[in-house]
Amino acid sequence: MSDPTPQQLSAEQKSAVESRASALVVAASAGSGKTEVVARRVERILTDSLDESFKVLALSYTLKAADEISERMRRRLGGLQSRVDANTIHGFAHSLLRQYGTRIGLPVEPEVLTRQEDKAELLAQWLLGEGSQIPSDFGGVFDQLDVARARLKDAPYKAEWGAALSSSGAVDYAEMLTRAEELLSLKSARRQLAQLYGHVIVDEAQNLTPAQYSLLVALVGDPFGDGTTVPLMLVGDDKQSIVGFAGADPGLMSRFEREYGAERIELTQNFRSAQAIVELGETVAMSLSPGQTQVDAVTTYAAAGSVDAITTSDEESEGRAIARWVQSFLEDGISPTALAPGEAATVRPEEIAVLARSAAALRSTEGALRGAGISVAVASSPEDWLATTAAKVAYEFLALRSAVDHQSTWWQLQRLLKVDSAELNSIAGLSSTLESHSDRTLVAIAPTTRIEEPAAFVASLGEVSITDEVDQAVLADWEADVALLTSAWSAFEQRSEAVERTWGNFRLFISRQQRGDDLEPGVRLLTVHKAQGREYRAVALVGLNEGQLPDFRAQSPEEIQSELRAFYVAVTRASRVLLLSRAQSRKTRYGPRVAEPSQFLDFLMARDH
Repeated sequence: MSDPTPQQLSAEQKSAVESRASALVVAASAGSGKTEVVARRVERILTDSLDESFKVLALSYTLKAADEISERMRRRLGGLQSRVDANTIHGFAHSLLRQYGTRIGLPVEPEVLTRQEDKAELLAQWLLGEGSQIPSDFGGVFDQLDVARARLKDAPYKAEWGAALSSSGAVDYAEMLTRAEELLSLKSARRQLAQLYGHVIVDEAQNLTPAQYSLLVALVGDPFGDGTTVPLMLVGDDKQSIVGFAGADPGLMSRFEREYGAERIELTQNFRSAQAIVELGETVAMSLSPGQTQVDAVTTYAAAGSVDAITTSDEESEGRAIARWVQSFLEDGISPTALAPGEAATVRPEEIAVLARSAAALRSTEGALRGAGISVAVASSPEDWLATTAAKVAYEFLALRSAVDHQSTWWQLQRLLKVDSAELNSIAGLSSTLESHSDRTLVAIAPTTRIEEPAAFVASLGEVSITDEVDQAVLADWEADVALLTSAWSAFEQRSEAVERTWGNFRLFISRQQRGDDLEPGVRLLTVHKAQGREYRAVALVGLNEGQLPDFRAQSPEEIQSELRAFYVAVTRASRVLLLSRAQSRKTRYGPRVAEPSQFLDFLMARDH
């Protein structure tokens, strides 16, 4: 059973949808239908203002959630959907910089540095130019910088990195927020956006960082300023805040409530999950919110559901047990005793997820599933989306055509082609380098670099003639890569107006796809952090040992609480069936070692009593 239909809104949900408060906090526990509430509130706002032209800005933590809002709006609102802008906070900041960034000295197409190698290259160049010492560990420097900037704190090299970015007209993800807030400090920009956006809604607000919150304040208006603010609603569940390592602060929801005098509405009724899973989640929630008592409002559930736990001898045995568990659902479906009356028992692979605190804890399960012939899906990234060097060069060429002066694109091409900067400093130089390359596939794509329109460029990739000298496996990978690029262009054409089909927009579209939902069919194997915001009919949580979940690095009470939030998120991803699993021993370089069961398994015993 999914979120309630419009006719089934609870009194709590109806209050959130119909509230006229200019500042609103909706505390929405797992399964309480918050996405439906957000969609219904947007629908209500727009239908109440048919003679107005303002837009609703809907921001979320993930692209998947933003896309879900867009899809719901498309189905319900028809032409009114054009008055909804759904995006992530970083995506929104980037769009501001692309549209108005020249007002604060940024180029028309700001360069976005996402690769660690590119950031290290830029910082090293800038420090050398200043006669400063280069750090020995760039990874450590940027790890500190990213968290510090998210929390609005100082860190080593913060000033130097800001200066390096400014000198090159570039931004990284954290700098997007800083420069967007700088842009909003201009009265003209602030006035334009206040006229454009009549309402702002933020989903998954428990994951807001101080830097993101500061940008929101700049956007909607400071409560201690002139009193003019854009209506803002925050929706979230502080029990699901599991990205503190990235700077998130669940206390920002309370701060907003306090500083803006926000109305607070609690969504307590669970429409999504089964009784057994809700009860386990509530047992955990009481430890996350001291003083909270069991919620009595829930008297009916979507289904009975089931929660079980297993212990195996070792991790290989755990993997095989999970594979059998998955196979049983694919062959026999979910037991009717766990389902709602009349609910289909059949389960698709995509409705099953295996979760773990770390990717390493999923390896045995992945091997067992593949060994059993069960398809497995892992979210891809731009780095592993394309297989061949030639296709990766073509992908970088999209960025090159968009902004030829972006240093990071040239750096990546140098790495891919294994040449130095003297050989590669113009499109003509790139063509020449490809024509003389030892890789025959790269030689074959050289003529495509002379094409000046993105549609023609993508079409030309399908016409590239590869010689017989190329290994057949490489040829097969190239053809698969071309199919991916061609498919991406087709989807881009369908979702964009002709005037928007530029090199830069196509590159951004691909990047957005890669950071979105899984691309391949199969059983989902995800870390708990990757699973946030998603829902599956059957979930197995593996690796429930001390040192795994909770993670061995979590020592302080605050760190253990953060791990408990991760556990809460994991167990509430299931709507019908949940399996908790651990292995009694783990393989190490010194041989097998006995593993102690996770302290979080005690919550299962507490629920049963």
